[in-house]
Amino acid sequence: MPITKQTVAIIGSSNGIGRSFVNALCRDNYRLLLIEENREEAERLSDEISSSVEGADIEFLECSHQASWEADVILILKNGIDLKDLSEKINEVSTQKIIVTLLKAERADDLEQVESYFPNSRVVGLFPAKSSTNNVHLHSRQKKALDTVRDMISASGFQPVLIEVK
Repeated sequence: MPITKQTVAIIGSSNGIGRSFVNALCRDNYRLLLIEENREEAERLSDEISSSVEGADIEFLECSHQASWEADVILILKNGIDLKDLSEKINEVSTQKIIVTLLKAERADDLEQVESYFPNSRVVGLFPAKSSTNNVHLHSRQKKALDTVRDMISASGFQPVLIEVK
């Protein structure tokens, strides 16, 4: 866990793996910015966590651009999101930031596609392992980004399997 508080923008925070990350990271030294299409669900999640986790630093934002500008790490955990469209909205504020996104399949060409959308960011692909609900595979060409995300994933109760792509 980092000594200084990191800000994490989470796009797709209200269900599935996104909700798991929110629930775990709010208990650690992270400031969470939730970006969600369903405002009511995001506010409900934010209120639920703020009332149950003392000192949780969590905020709902409607604008992915603003949240990404403020964030150190951007988690894109919404299935079916148009990454090309999102990249057009946040590219200018995501330079040199870590972007973690769900991969549709565990293939190097999927990671390359995401990297092409975010050419100036440090991209890490996340793929839930089929063998276990707690295991996730992390793919990246960026060793430091992979290590940072591994620490976040571990804090969330998942068991990361690191795959450094050449």
